[in-house]
Parts: sequence; structure tokens; C-alpha cells
Amino acid sequence: MPWVAALLMVLPSAGRPASPPSAYHYAIEAAGSELRWELPATLHTVRGTAPRISGTIDVERVGGYHDARAGEPWSGRVRVVADASAMESGNASRDRKMRDQTLDAAHHPEIVFESRRVEADLSRFQPGAHVTVEVAGDLIVRGRSAAIRLPVDVFVFPDHVMLSGSFSIGWKQFGLPDPSFGIITVREPVRVAFRLRAVPRRKP
Repeated sequence: MPWVAALLMVLPSAGRPASPPSAYHYAIEAAGSELRWELPATLHTVRGTAPRISGTIDVERVGGYHDARAGEPWSGRVRVVADASAMESGNASRDRKMRDQTLDAAHHPEIVFESRRVEADLSRFQPGAHVTVEVAGDLIVRGRSAAIRLPVDVFVFPDHVMLSGSFSIGWKQFGLPDPSFGIITVREPVRVAFRLRAVPRRKP
């Protein structure tokens, strides 16, 4: 069971001090995760969600195992995938245009974030902890990428972690057709907020 594996990573073995892990591997689950976005527009703000989310998180101490208190740097890789065909804003006609024309989900079915750099101090990574991780990477929409950098808050529980953060980005830099609909004129930027649930997984 996942919670058993999580506990074994943080509890000491009988008769000797705990040995902190030198790596952590997690899988992002759609259940318990939330990704919301909003666009400024005439008359009202357009709000929507990306209900189908998946991904992986892999971080390890540079150079392998050492004392976590010694301050060795950590490196990592984060990949988050949202199903473009499942994006929704609560308006069927608008959503159809968004998926078919703006996002062209038939040819570009995934919206992907791939990290290039993860800066973290995981010396306090244990149930009950709250750590902030600096993540830089590329957001890929409809085959075009844009660089983003943001802090991510990580809350550690015995059987999972929760990651939360937000960022704003201009949709025009992805070469998207204007997502305006009817008399609703959409402006930049799109603001994205997320809360992701991730559970331990085996080392890849």
C-alpha cells in the first residue's frame, strides 16, 4: 500500500538512526488534484478547469546519498500533463471552439509542463513539513513552448504530497487563434492555479 511505503521512508529502523532517502519519486493523480485557469474578458472573466491531469515528480540529492543536513543540492524533473480535449469552461459552444480551434486538441492532445531546473532544500522533507521549491521549465501548448518560473509549495503527508502554485502567461506567444467567443472578447494573460496530489511510486 502507498502509505506503508511512505512511512518506511521516514521512520527509523529499530536500533539505529533514520537514514534519509537520497531520492523521491511520485506520480500525480487526477483524483484529488485541481487545475483552474481564468481569462480576463469583456463582460466577465472566463473561468475553466483541466480535469484530466497526470504526471511524475523525481528528485534526488546531487552525488547520491549524504547527510541531508549537510546542505547538498537536489536536482529534479517534473512533468505535468493536462488533457486538452477535456478542458472546460462551463459553456458547451465555447468549449467546443476552445478544444477544436484554439487548442486543436485533435492534433495536439496534451498541454505539457516540463521542468528544466528544480531548486529545493529537502532536508526537512517528512510528514507535516511545508517546503517551497523553485521550479523553472517550459509550458508546451499546441506544439509551441514558453518558459516559466514559479515557486511551488509542497505539503508533505504520510501517504502523499500536495503541490500548489500559480502563474500568469500570455496565450498569444503560443500562436493560438483568438479564443474570443461571440461578444466576449478575451484579453491576456491567462492565469493558472493548481493543487496537485502526488503519491509515492517506484523508482523509474
